[in-house]
Amino acid sequence: MPAGDRTGSDGDAPLVRDGAATTMVNPLHWTDIPANATRLVSIRRGLQEWALAAGLPHTMATDIVLAAYEAMANAAEHAYRLRPGTIDLLATCDDDEVVVIVRDRGDWRPPPADPGHRGRGLLMIRSMSHAEIEPGPDGTTVRMRWSRDD
Repeated sequence: MPAGDRTGSDGDAPLVRDGAATTMVNPLHWTDIPANATRLVSIRRGLQEWALAAGLPHTMATDIVLAAYEAMANAAEHAYRLRPGTIDLLATCDDDEVVVIVRDRGDWRPPPADPGHRGRGLLMIRSMSHAEIEPGPDGTTVRMRWSRDD
């Protein structure tokens, strides 16, 4: 099990809607993940397994994993420049949409006007999801959504 507390898809249960059985995957929730890019690889793998267990198309699962990983990597690199910190991840999936929330407790730093060859993470997240980025005094929350109809 990766660092941090995790609850997840250990108890997936069949759900019957409109006469057809589908699998409703439990939310995936990791808390207090160390904000260290090398520690995020196992979280990325766990999120991939969760997305595929939810029956999501491979391309959607790939977008979810890449966008969430980018949000976590941004938090690890930028939110805690002067101190160690942690990240939380919550992923939910129902018949209509997938939502992944990444939250840090660090400091927001607006992206530079000219990021050079770096600084494309938020653009990438927004290109792969319907993203809302909420910086605040207690950290930043990145909420990413994918419609299951897309």
